[in-house]
Amino acid sequence: MQSTRIRMVAVVLLIAAAMSACTTTKKTAEWRDDSYTGGKFDNILVIGVAQQNSVRRMFESNVVSELKAKNVTAIPSFSIMASDEKISKESVKAAIAGKKVDAVLVTHLVGVDEQEVYYPPTYTPTMGPGYGYYGYYSRVYDYVYEPGYYQKYKVVKIETNLYNVSTEKLVWSMQSETIDPDIEEHLVRDNIKVFMEGLARQGLI
Repeated sequence: MQSTRIRMVAVVLLIAAAMSACTTTKKTAEWRDDSYTGGKFDNILVIGVAQQNSVRRMFESNVVSELKAKNVTAIPSFSIMASDEKISKESVKAAIAGKKVDAVLVTHLVGVDEQEVYYPPTYTPTMGPGYGYYGYYSRVYDYVYEPGYYQKYKVVKIETNLYNVSTEKLVWSMQSETIDPDIEEHLVRDNIKVFMEGLARQGLI
């Protein structure tokens, strides 16, 4: 009976660990143009390159909210560019003409990889009944065996670039990976958190 309870607890812990890993986003690379000395940007156009317009709007709206919370003026591209308009240097320049935009932030999907990890068997000790008598006791140990298994998961790779409008040069870039995102909202939220920390750390916002 005790072994069964221990086994159930182990399974619950494995499930909880897997769920916590589902939304793991980390920076994999970061670059900054050391020749840029212009300081923080004040007015940023936010572009989320996505096949689905709903994802683009969700992403851009969340980034704009985060930037405004840091006292940075931000414009979502969906408010000044058509959903079917191709993102290019020319289309962006035309969209921001006459506006006081000093930087353009572009985030796009790099790729999705499928990976497989093998988790080896585990042996968990379980304590049997103990017998105490004047400080003397003995305990009997049993072991719960969990067989090894393979687990497949997806790795979503995202790149975010920040361009200086006045020079049209790339100022900063970051690549990130998200392990097996369960829903798009988590993918968007976690990546925004990672690159916003990078922009602030680099003194660009």
